[in-house]
Amino acid sequence: MDNLKMFTINLMIVFHLGLCYMAYAPEWWYVVDKEHCSLFLTGFVCWVDIFIMPMMFFISGYFGIRTLKKHGGSKWWHGRFKRIIVPWIVGAALFAAPVSYLTFFSRNYPVDFATFCRDWFFFDPVNGGSGLFFSHIQYWFLGILTVFYLLMYIISRLDKNYLTQYEPTPNDRSMAVPLFIFVFCNVVAMDIITGFDDLWIHLSYFLVLQPCRILPYVWAFFLGAYAWKHQWFTDNGYKPSVKIWVPFFVIATAAYPLWVLMGRFMVANPLHFVFIRGILQALMFTSSFFGLLAIFFRFFDGTNKFWGEMAANSYTMYYAHMQIVFPVAYFLLPLDIPWFPKWILSSIIGLFVTYCVSKLLLFLPCFASSKKAKLSYYEK
Repeated sequence: MDNLKMFTINLMIVFHLGLCYMAYAPEWWYVVDKEHCSLFLTGFVCWVDIFIMPMMFFISGYFGIRTLKKHGGSKWWHGRFKRIIVPWIVGAALFAAPVSYLTFFSRNYPVDFATFCRDWFFFDPVNGGSGLFFSHIQYWFLGILTVFYLLMYIISRLDKNYLTQYEPTPNDRSMAVPLFIFVFCNVVAMDIITGFDDLWIHLSYFLVLQPCRILPYVWAFFLGAYAWKHQWFTDNGYKPSVKIWVPFFVIATAAYPLWVLMGRFMVANPLHFVFIRGILQALMFTSSFFGLLAIFFRFFDGTNKFWGEMAANSYTMYYAHMQIVFPVAYFLLPLDIPWFPKWILSSIIGLFVTYCVSKLLLFLPCFASSKKAKLSYYEK
């Protein structure tokens, strides 16, 4: 799980940089290099975007219920407050506006930072409420995660058996139910928003989310709790099969991005495109989700100094990366080289600087548990 989380967060950093060089990048994206862009990166972004955040929610649900069982409500909430809630509020308050301002700054729009904060970010002078560019940047995940933790805690208080583990079963067929629910809800959600899957909404200043993604996130988080309760990955528990899930993952990897890029030209009705995309997205997520779990259980169920070091820094790398990688992409804009070496160069620089900063963040009290985990590994 630690190795998978580390892989997912590093892939997230490369993914966010890929958005800077993709063809048809979102108009609001912070830094866009229109002179060096690629249709390949558009497919790559569509592919990675399906599973990185659900995987993060799955891992959070798995360890969330485990630590709730271990520590009990009071101590558990103290840990959530220090490690999740405080970094969420501080990060959104201090770093979201400067990162979001890069949308204007990188395009040389004649708007200074103070005006941006007043009229575009914190306030909307016309309609009231938060501004058009208001965002929690990457910290939206911590806000949604806090709500999910609250739901988990409420369930545990209402159901005294919720924190009880079941006897492991190698063929855990009951997971077919949440799989069906995910497929159904995802297709419905995609239809409701009529295909606009880049829509972000703000619930006052409290939460920032994508309506079309919230149901898969709920599913992934509570599937993580389900996996712990049913003792997946133990000797007698369910283990996703590489032979079953990886071939489906490969097929979906080819089918889903291709449909996103070309599907709208193959159907006359836009809702048909959205409906098929919803089904393919559900299949892509399901196969990638279980495929990655199978791969990491089979081939990366161990550790060494490299894996231990990277796993210990993964959360702080997630926390710091947007403030680092987008300025890197901005300063590389004048560099006239093809998109691929430029993307690779920005990824190497971004990952290296983010890693260095992440090591410094381990000295802060809210991230100290990651440092303790690393020291515990070295003591072994």
